[in-house]
Amino acid sequence: MNPTDLLWTDTGVYRRRLEKSAAALIAVERSLRTEPHHVPGAVEFLELYEWLSRADPECFTQVWSDPAAYYWVRRTVHFLAAIHGAPLGSLEQAYCTEIGASGLSEALRIHLGEFKRFVLAAALISGSDVSFGDPYVASTPLALPGTGLNLAGSGRVTIRGFRQGRIDAVDEALQIETCPTVDVGGFRLTLNPRLFNLPGLGFGGEWTLLPLEFQARHSELVTEALSAIARLQPATFAHFGHAIQAVALKPARDGNFGSISSSELPGAFVCSVPCDSYELAATFIHEFHHNRLYYLEETGPFFELADEDAQNDAIDGENHYSPWRDTLRPLHGLLHALYVYIPVFGFWAAAFREGRLDGPRLAYARDQLGRIPFQLQIGVSQLRRHARFTSFGSTLFEQMARETADAELEARALGVTLATLAMSLRAGGIFRPTTHHGDSRQLTIGETLLTHLERSDIRGECAEEKLLLARSIRNPTVHRSGAG
Repeated sequence: MNPTDLLWTDTGVYRRRLEKSAAALIAVERSLRTEPHHVPGAVEFLELYEWLSRADPECFTQVWSDPAAYYWVRRTVHFLAAIHGAPLGSLEQAYCTEIGASGLSEALRIHLGEFKRFVLAAALISGSDVSFGDPYVASTPLALPGTGLNLAGSGRVTIRGFRQGRIDAVDEALQIETCPTVDVGGFRLTLNPRLFNLPGLGFGGEWTLLPLEFQARHSELVTEALSAIARLQPATFAHFGHAIQAVALKPARDGNFGSISSSELPGAFVCSVPCDSYELAATFIHEFHHNRLYYLEETGPFFELADEDAQNDAIDGENHYSPWRDTLRPLHGLLHALYVYIPVFGFWAAAFREGRLDGPRLAYARDQLGRIPFQLQIGVSQLRRHARFTSFGSTLFEQMARETADAELEARALGVTLATLAMSLRAGGIFRPTTHHGDSRQLTIGETLLTHLERSDIRGECAEEKLLLARSIRNPTVHRSGAG
């Protein structure tokens, strides 16, 4: 398969990720079956596994395609490895702390008990009865995988199973809430913040507990954003139905991030509102491609690894300047940024060419068209300087480098340069000109990029780019393609 297809069009990556997750579940079952009485909770897990293995394949796929299933099976594999002497990962350590486990065995017992959540969801979808030997005690609100439903509330519930078409709970007042959905072009997107309320994940918070009315209130904005993607970048939109299971909206003021995805929760992401609909569309494209790259990473490693310590330091260590962040970033993060901003640039180019933009939104689109190509060039240069790619990684990287050069040419063809005036979008979806500190003079894109480099390139990695930007500010006719 050629690198362009692998990067952007291949839909097989989504199926392969699901197959790998299902294979991991089978491996867990085989591991526990060899010593069920030595692992607390294993006996009931094996019984429930047998029940789920008899479920209709479509029902199983619906449940196991949920991002929470991947999260659960990954934690299980890591906990079992730790039981046999492997070091416990940082995420699993955070998981243990959040659930209050006194040790590894108790953490695994509690975690195996969470398998009942998937069995309960399958019973609900299929209408089949199931009983839990030990009742499932869960904290609410709780997302039911693959159903678009949540158990509502703000406490603990005790569930004995599913019988005669209803959840058999000790508390008969148990309520089920239906998540808001958005439908565009045959794609139905579920809006569910409860999905991200997972121990150890690291970015859940009070926003996951907000009433679902908050999601419904902003559903029209999501409809506008998805419609813009379907119209302006239909190739990307066509993949959403394969890859994206749920999105959560959070208030822009909550948390220390605007949008976020996690490799541990593929098929889901979080965005902040209120927001301009075109910027939200760009954010959806951005986060979708983070997810797609997580899927692609299952195909093979991108970077050469000398040893585990080298991986931690050279690839995942936060050591390098990034034009997209104020802090140093790992090479892995730079590769992700390079990948996701290529289609974001394409979206803004399509929106600009369409001719519907005006006023501050048009000025912001011009800012993005001038800013992103230079950021992409820095990303390419940083990876060329510091990364050691595998053959597979090099093939994909070189294709991204070619598309970076194409973005530079397209920006010039659209009449946008580093001398174009800079426009920012603040939290809350407000467009504002970027002005010089201390006076009202509006800065150019080149000036803002140079300011960022001077402030954040604390290791002096990008002297060439600084020189090029300084020259372009003095002489706006200087082409920026010399970087990298």
